[in-house]
Amino acid sequence: MISRANKACKYFPCHKNLEDCTFCYCPFYPCLNETRGGEFIYSKKTEKRIWSCQNCSWIHQRNITDKILSIIRKNKEQIENINIENDKLEDTGFVILCHGSKQKKTKDTVNNLIETIKKRLSHAIVTPSYLQLCEPGLSKSIKFLVEKGCKKIVVVSFFLFNGNHVKIDIPEILETEKKKYPGVRFIQTKSIGDNKMMNEIVIEKIKEAIKIADF
Repeated sequence: MISRANKACKYFPCHKNLEDCTFCYCPFYPCLNETRGGEFIYSKKTEKRIWSCQNCSWIHQRNITDKILSIIRKNKEQIENINIENDKLEDTGFVILCHGSKQKKTKDTVNNLIETIKKRLSHAIVTPSYLQLCEPGLSKSIKFLVEKGCKKIVVVSFFLFNGNHVKIDIPEILETEKKKYPGVRFIQTKSIGDNKMMNEIVIEKIKEAIKIADF
């Protein structure tokens, strides 16, 4: 009997002898170990050899999945704090882009966030930016990163919703910046409201309110 398998998936079954769909995307890919079931195949589409997991069921065996999940839970804190490899951040800069406010506390909050990010991504170049009411603006922050040698710039949309700022204003600014720096690749993230972790933040705020109100 197949357990923990997503039979509603249009690709099911994607592997032979499938038992567990927990790791739909294998965390060990490409394992390059043909004894586990994976193998090199010739791709007509790419016209080259690629690594195929089609006949591999190793990661989908329930006892293997349980063992890996146990290790993840046991080492959750260490895994969350692991640094991204140097080569992935070598020429990448990050802009934490907020709406902006005249209140000094706004900048303090953003600066604290950036310090946390720098600790997690120890080799990252991270800078704040604001659309309105305070400096630096997005263009100035991008210039700062370009002068630091960044060839890829990720603009993190620190907004709750994908409103006009995220869908119109920021892309328009980035189009202008792309013309200034044709050798730089720009990436804009979605708003933070898209993240499922926002649910946990709201729940946490509700719990805090209940404690204060002494319900």
